[in-house]
Amino acid sequence: MTAGPDPVPAARWSPTVALGSALGSTALLLAFAVLLARQDLLLLALPLAVGTVLPLLDRPRRLPAVRVATGAATLFEGQSSTYRQRLSVPDGLDVIRLRTRLEGWVELPDGGQDFCTAAGPDTELSFEHRLFAPRWGRSRIGRVGITVTAAHGLLRGSLTDPAMVPVATIPLRAGFSATDAVPTAVGIVGGHRSRRIGEGIDPAGVRPFVAGDRLRRIHWPVSQRTGELHVATTYSDRDTEVVLVLDSAVEVGLSAGPESASNLDVAVRAAASIAEHYLRHGDRVAVLDLGRAGRPVRARTGQAHLFRILDVLLDVRPAPVSELAVGRALARINSRALVVVLSPLLNTAVAAETAGLSRAGRSVLVVDTLPADVRLPERGPWLELAWRLQLLERSNLAAALADHGVPVVPWLGSGSLDQVLVGLSRTARAARVHR
Repeated sequence: MTAGPDPVPAARWSPTVALGSALGSTALLLAFAVLLARQDLLLLALPLAVGTVLPLLDRPRRLPAVRVATGAATLFEGQSSTYRQRLSVPDGLDVIRLRTRLEGWVELPDGGQDFCTAAGPDTELSFEHRLFAPRWGRSRIGRVGITVTAAHGLLRGSLTDPAMVPVATIPLRAGFSATDAVPTAVGIVGGHRSRRIGEGIDPAGVRPFVAGDRLRRIHWPVSQRTGELHVATTYSDRDTEVVLVLDSAVEVGLSAGPESASNLDVAVRAAASIAEHYLRHGDRVAVLDLGRAGRPVRARTGQAHLFRILDVLLDVRPAPVSELAVGRALARINSRALVVVLSPLLNTAVAAETAGLSRAGRSVLVVDTLPADVRLPERGPWLELAWRLQLLERSNLAAALADHGVPVVPWLGSGSLDQVLVGLSRTARAARVHR
């Protein structure tokens, strides 16, 4: 993407310390030359005056203009691109200083944020720097401040190009995979085996032939052995609805790229991985950010829906949540959906409403997003003790969820949810047999 103004702005100069010193020295020498009738002082003042006046008469009339561009508008975490600056200089300048403002999680590690150059009249200069995106989120780069020096350092001018170029950094998605066992299979699409007989590839058994059965379903070995036509039956392939609930009430830990993550970093990356996995298998995925409970992402399928989910995840920020708002948001979830709550278990309201979903017969699991090694900022001598008390309360919440039948698993990437999904699938199947 490219941004920057086309017109070249007119110069507005301000004197520098060098100009003040030159004028003061010239005036002082001339005064002493007149008062003391000293020709030698006049000879000393003359070249200094000429050297001051001539550069001022030949000062540049216009300031340079800059256009900025990035090699890519969308990057992945840890990926690098290019940041280019194209400088148009109509008049010669002694020194040009360019300062670039960065907003969000982008860096110019090779010194491109603040550098100096010189340029002659009617020149076009191009500079290219490495642009690095260490963390997911939305960022902007630009608003270049230009400071120039002319007339042999006697004049100084400055302007700011307000244009900003947006850069979106997509969260890293781990190579996540999960077992095919899901608690509920609903639609007649997707790759999960249903408990209902229908069109599919997984064999369900053999039964006698009835009118309307397809001839290609005839099981000839059994038919020859019994003397009556039998057909092979299969389980239908169905999809499931997965709802990813992000607990963004607090952010704990320091975000510094993949090497140091907060709980929101873990939650966003896990949500992206889980969503990509289920969408790739034809399932429907919805996203509910409790910090913005009024703006859920409805359940859809397809690659375009994955891009929409990733775009929404870029706006996840810590925001306070109330138990009432959480309860209303979770109550709107489909009763047959698989609910995956990504939470650091530091909010009692989220834990209470999650337990309520399980008591209502929903298929719920909690993915613990608190990093194993939490880096806390230095905020006083009591911070460590307060954090230890918070961890004790967190352990109590996890135990209470387990008592209500809600499994809590840490996020470990691929295979993190296998055992839990198998257990939820067995529980859901047993519940339906009991009814």
